[in-house]
Formats: sequence, C-alpha cells, structure tokens
Amino acid sequence: MSIQIEVTAASGRQQQLEAADGALLMEVLRDQSDGVEGICGGCAACGTCHVHIAPQWLERLPAMPAEEHNLLDALDVRNDQSRLSCQIRLDASLDGLSLIIVPAEC
Repeated sequence: MSIQIEVTAASGRQQQLEAADGALLMEVLRDQSDGVEGICGGCAACGTCHVHIAPQWLERLPAMPAEEHNLLDALDVRNDQSRLSCQIRLDASLDGLSLIIVPAEC
C-alpha cells in the first residue's frame, strides 16, 4: 500500500509525495522533496528534519519521545505542530498526511 503525503516546502512549493507503508517520513522527505537534510540519520540529534504537521493530523501521530521533545525545545521555530520527521514511521492511518518543511537552523 502506498501512502500519500502533502508537502509544502519552506519556499512555498507544494508537492504530493508517495511513500511505502512502514517508511520513515524523514527518508521520504529527504529523497523526494526540498529542505530536509536529516544530517544525523534519524537519531533525533540535529533538527534538520523539523516539520510542522497540519493540526488535524497531530492526534494520529505516535507519542513524542523525550529526545524529540528536548531537541525541539532547543529550536527557534518550534510550535504546537512541530515534530521531527525522523521519529514518524508511516502507516495507512497517515495516508493524506499534510505538513510544512521547516528550514534547518544549523
């Protein structure tokens, strides 16, 4: 099953991406869009995969681990919709997910 993701880059460019069930969101964004670097490789250590998730999708995401929360607290543009895409594994419940890529701060 493929999962559709609606992505808005920091530049405002919109894309519709397709991902496999079980894929890591950061890897999909890094490989198919602009603006996600994922420098730490998904360890929740750099913040270069920071995204703002559309509010209607937040409750469907897995709980935020402490490491993610701590790193997001250190970023300037954190808001209530902030997540690290390296901490989100895609599944059918996230088909249609909508997000905005936040420019990397480092």
